[in-house]
Amino acid sequence: MTEEGYETNFEPEERLVVRCVRTAFEPDTDAVAIPEDALNWDEVITITGKHGVSYLVLDALRTQDGVPPEAFEKLKAQAQRRSHRNLQMVQELVEVVRSFRNRGIRAIPYKGPVIAERAYGDIGRRDFGDLDLLVSRDALPKAKAALYERGYQPWYELTDAQEWVYDRVSRDYPLKHPSTATEIELHWQIVDRYFPTRLNFETVWSRRESLSIADSELPVLSPEDRLLMLCVHGTRHRWERLQWICDVAAYLRTRSFDWETLDRRARSHRCERMVYLGLATAAGLLDAPLPDDVRQKIRSDPEIPGLRSHVYGNLFSGKNNFRLKQYQSRTLDRNRDKVRLWLGGICTPTPADITAVSLPRLLAPLYVVVRWLRVSRILLSRLRESRGT
Repeated sequence: MTEEGYETNFEPEERLVVRCVRTAFEPDTDAVAIPEDALNWDEVITITGKHGVSYLVLDALRTQDGVPPEAFEKLKAQAQRRSHRNLQMVQELVEVVRSFRNRGIRAIPYKGPVIAERAYGDIGRRDFGDLDLLVSRDALPKAKAALYERGYQPWYELTDAQEWVYDRVSRDYPLKHPSTATEIELHWQIVDRYFPTRLNFETVWSRRESLSIADSELPVLSPEDRLLMLCVHGTRHRWERLQWICDVAAYLRTRSFDWETLDRRARSHRCERMVYLGLATAAGLLDAPLPDDVRQKIRSDPEIPGLRSHVYGNLFSGKNNFRLKQYQSRTLDRNRDKVRLWLGGICTPTPADITAVSLPRLLAPLYVVVRWLRVSRILLSRLRESRGT
């Protein structure tokens, strides 16, 4: 059963999008109730694009009365553009993985095309804007070099010293191709270093599966690792895109899981609440199926109802970064992990901090001071705004 009352804070356009998406995961649901009151269809189209659910909403509205033809054609054009872009990016992914393999670089594609194929069974049914590759920390220099040879350029303009710092405090390295606008992120972790969850590349590589896509075989995460990754990623970002909730719901309907293995890995990676919050969110919003013992596990955590309500309330609203940290802290199970989260957020330099000042490698520790100064300035600015000065 879906969560009662979650729609009360949604605008009519937002409510329609959620109901459309839910039909993709409820086989017995054929009709979407179009509100009798006038809808802002441009807003509906904007929401579907922002939340990466163009195709799912289009599919739900194909046979419905009450959809203005002009709005339907706009939505159709948006979905077709993204589907065509998906096909181009899949081909690039295959070529990049082949290039890596030829250089002895092990890489695991995840998110994007892998989710589209594994969870939805069709590359075109899920929007994705970039390509994500998980590599070992040691392979990062070779992976960068391979992408440079293909014409990719770093997203950030960094000196050698800045890049040295960046690679040690970040979890991914974004690049973009100037001609095709294709973006690739090289990941060596799935969350920031001050989160307790740490993935060992060798371990997930040893559990990998193979996915046939575009006439090629690609290494992908095991079902349990993939679901864990989706839940941790979505929870970290407060489930701010409806697409991320859809991904979990789609996986739960189309794949089978060893739930004991998932629970054991969630505990060992210290992300138990993050995982079960993701499962609860997908079940509550999109009626994703869960075993009874998993539902009982969710009910046994008193923090999850409040966190899930926060997710629903924030889904279509703007985000407040300070409240985001409060929320993230509540998703962690241990007090020491909460302390580490807050201290890490204050002390770990961000790309903006690193690019703000160019320091030699010898003075790299001073980027922590740069971080403190920039955070202090932001907090003082917000304090003045709150006082109306």
